[in-house]
Amino acid sequence: KSEGVAVVIPTTGWSQDSGAYPYYYDIPAEGVTAKDRADLALAPASIAAAVACGMCPATETLAGKIRVRAVKTPEAEMRGEYRVMKGKE
Repeated sequence: KSEGVAVVIPTTGWSQDSGAYPYYYDIPAEGVTAKDRADLALAPASIAAAVACGMCPATETLAGKIRVRAVKTPEAEMRGEYRVMKGKE
């Protein structure tokens, strides 16, 4: 059973590439690999900000980080927690 880790997703520090959710923010997450899965649960008070920026319901895992994506950068910070399920190496 994984422990939840508190996270704040700020309004600054986002990057952009392309696709349906072109803006992304990388949450530092020590020990995370691309084979892992991360579930992000936002606090109820952050849901309106997530909806307003068109936040993607899925996350991506990369070496040492969890990537969240959105249609546009958020206008309010979002709080919540993530849990990592370790993938098979």
